[in-house]
Amino acid sequence: MSAPTPPIEPLLEVAAILRLAGVRFALGGSGLLHALGLGGRVGDWDLTTDADLSMIYRIFESAPQERCGPSGVHADTKLRLFSGMVELIVGMTFQTPAGLCRVPTLPAGEWRGIPLASPEAWAVAYSLLGREEKAGLLFDHMRARGADPAAVARLLREPLPAALAERLRVLPGGRAA
Repeated sequence: MSAPTPPIEPLLEVAAILRLAGVRFALGGSGLLHALGLGGRVGDWDLTTDADLSMIYRIFESAPQERCGPSGVHADTKLRLFSGMVELIVGMTFQTPAGLCRVPTLPAGEWRGIPLASPEAWAVAYSLLGREEKAGLLFDHMRARGADPAAVARLLREPLPAALAERLRVLPGGRAA
């Protein structure tokens, strides 16, 4: 039996703190899949931001947290808040054979008052992580609904593997990028 979705209250609290500080952020990961109706269990609430890391540390200095630096393919920093129920990914970046691939925070909608990350960004992130099932759900979603040309253009400026770049380009709206 799978674990239940974590409570939404910690997510809402972290979102309120980020908003109060004027920080742009978005919900990604399994929370994004859930919000888009693409199924699956939410393991934790993944938020991304491109804000300055030292500012994020200051904002959450009094909050119990675990800090995680670069590891494996991850070249970013994470703060795990509320006993890991919320993971704030600061400057989401992956190590690729061609260099560092930055996956920007691109809000593209809203769910329960929380900005949603772009499906394009998380399809790339999941692909770079080798999580093809989740990447496939997002690519299927974009094939059915279209991709955001600006998001595709931004992601194509990164050192993506050729097959992943082509996967973005052929999405409806992707060529306009």
